[in-house]
Amino acid sequence: MSTAPENTSPTPLDICNLALSRLGESPIETLDANGSLASRLCYMHYHPVRREVLCANRWSFATRRATLRSAEDGVEGDDTHQRRHSLPQDCLRVLGVNARSWTLRGRAVYASSPEIRLLYIADEEDTSLFEPLFTEALVLRLAWKLCIPLINSTTARQALGEEYQRIALPQAAHFNAVQHMSNDTHPLYRLWRSSLAGHNE
Repeated sequence: MSTAPENTSPTPLDICNLALSRLGESPIETLDANGSLASRLCYMHYHPVRREVLCANRWSFATRRATLRSAEDGVEGDDTHQRRHSLPQDCLRVLGVNARSWTLRGRAVYASSPEIRLLYIADEEDTSLFEPLFTEALVLRLAWKLCIPLINSTTARQALGEEYQRIALPQAAHFNAVQHMSNDTHPLYRLWRSSLAGHNE
């Protein structure tokens, strides 16, 4: 009798332990504000670093759409062309607005239309949605953040920072873009088709 495969998605604790392993540190059992130094640091830094990496790219798994409507009193001063549209609570980064002219101020988008459509990066916490290369980038960034307080090595911190910036993050961003674009819209596909046309002439 077959059984369903177990969910192998890493948990926040798993991600923190992967980051600790990059520093040669022992794994922790919980993320605890009152636990060991490593546990406290992971508890403190996991979510801020997760949000930082989410903001670093247009991750498809964290991209959301929303329709925003301005309140009746949402006009900025005497300027009737600037209506205030509050951002969704989970919005980390605005990707686009379907308005000819718009301005982002604090936690609101100002545009002339009383209703706008918003494309944004959400504060996604569900690790089962994370792509493997995104998780690897998150692990590296978290290890970079924990490096000085745990092992006090500027050399290791520099190496982790370079690996994140030059390898992990670009690879994750590239994989995300290629995986979630259809063949007929991806720029590499158009290049491939044009090269085939040249060979067939």
